[in-house]
Amino acid sequence: MLVAAFVAGSFVASPELRAYAANTVFSADIVDGQVMTVDLANNAVTAAKVKDGEIKAPEIATNAVGPSEIATDAVGAAELAGVTKLLFGECTRDFSSTHLPGGNYVDAECNIIGVANEDSAVATLNVNPTGCFDTSSANADTGNVDVRIRNECSTIQSPGVVKIGIIVFDK
Repeated sequence: MLVAAFVAGSFVASPELRAYAANTVFSADIVDGQVMTVDLANNAVTAAKVKDGEIKAPEIATNAVGPSEIATDAVGAAELAGVTKLLFGECTRDFSSTHLPGGNYVDAECNIIGVANEDSAVATLNVNPTGCFDTSSANADTGNVDVRIRNECSTIQSPGVVKIGIIVFDK
């Protein structure tokens, strides 16, 4: 009887069983290197839990970071190797009274704070009412980006009100 009580007491006193019974786990209960991906809830690791400067290119898969993973204005040039400047901008232009034959273009000037004429720029139409228009060039100039919008259809079309998304960078 004494042996049975001793054995039962040692199980109750066991850290593993206490953690299980109390539904708690402490650092001392975890074998080093044994918390695995399956053990973590979705969105359980936040920026506050990651040591500054510890996530580097080898830990990030190609095309793993997209718009849904980046908070507005969270990524700057320092986060991208070789990039010394990274700006995001958007502008809306009304070309409702402009009618362009196929292959012709209209220019839009979008003011973006911090742009210099030696920067590079890319632009895309975020709103394109007819589907016939695309950006054919984006050129940085001091304080703005000049975007050329081209009618890709074979008929006369109006661009209407377009919203232009712009990324400016310098390497």
